[in-house]
Amino acid sequence: MVWKYKIDLEDKTIFSKIEQSREIEIPEDLKQLVIDENAATPEKYCFMVGNNERVFGSVLSFNKSDDDTVFKALDVVQDKNLLPFGIDPFGNYICLNLKSEEVVFFDHETDRIESTGKKLKQFIESLY
Repeated sequence: MVWKYKIDLEDKTIFSKIEQSREIEIPEDLKQLVIDENAATPEKYCFMVGNNERVFGSVLSFNKSDDDTVFKALDVVQDKNLLPFGIDPFGNYICLNLKSEEVVFFDHETDRIESTGKKLKQFIESLY
C-alpha cells in the first residue's frame, strides 16, 4: 500500500496517554499504522460497507497541533469501545471497535455505526 503526506509523530508516548485517559488498550497493529502513516492518505481509498462504497480520506493525526486529529474525533465519537483512526472527506470517521477489533464506519451526523466485517489488517489490504 502506498501512502502520501505522512506527518511524523511529535510525541512517542501519545498512545499510553490516550490509553490512560480513555481507560482503553490500543491494539499494536493500530499503533504501528499510526507510527508508519500518521495523517497520511492511502493511494487506494475506497471500501465497502454493506452495499455502500465509502472513502478513506486519511489516517487521523495523533499530533495535537494538526488539523484532523484523533482528539477532535474523540469529542464526536462518544462510544468508548470505538477508537477513530481515519476520516472520510465528509467528516465521518473510520473507527476500530476495541471489543470485536472490527473496523466500523461512523456517520458523524446520525451517530450510525456500520461494520465493515474486517479486522484492521484485512481492512487496509481490501482498500481499492
